[in-house]
Amino acid sequence: MNWYFDIESEGLNPEKDKIITIQYQKIDNCGKPIGDLIILKEWQEGEEQIVKKFHKLITTYDPFFFIPIMQNHLFDFRFIFSKFRKYGLKLNKSEIDFLYSIPLIDIHSLLVIMNNMNFKGSGLSDMTEKKERGDYIVKLYKRKEYHKIEEYIIQETNSFLKAFQVFCRELPKLKNLIRKNE
Repeated sequence: MNWYFDIESEGLNPEKDKIITIQYQKIDNCGKPIGDLIILKEWQEGEEQIVKKFHKLITTYDPFFFIPIMQNHLFDFRFIFSKFRKYGLKLNKSEIDFLYSIPLIDIHSLLVIMNNMNFKGSGLSDMTEKKERGDYIVKLYKRKEYHKIEEYIIQETNSFLKAFQVFCRELPKLKNLIRKNE
């Protein structure tokens, strides 16, 4: 089952910075939502509780139950796995096996290619209608503007899904173009 997946964090270091939110939404093969956007919020339940809820989601079912569609999976998984260790949560397989055994789609490479192979300027906020970069969340979190964090997440999710829907619609057309050029 396909799921849009993302986290927001208090910083870049998974060993010392908190996960602020974990969000996910069931989507179809074209990137259209088929379920509600779930936002697990640290400020409501604490980091440990939201990490445990997410751990239960991905370990309760067969590995193909949760197929993440995301941007920059290495960052998000690094944080998630660090927190799993912190709270004594185990995966059925080693973390490395888990990363390589589940299918996932990460649009980051596509954004870099669209940006003429430049990493700088290839973020979702540079390439879509997403308004702010992720560091905006830290400012909102410190000011306890939680409703604005939720608004940001909803807007970011919508921007991501619109971009993913375009990829799903347009990229299959490249197959014929590539075959013609062989």
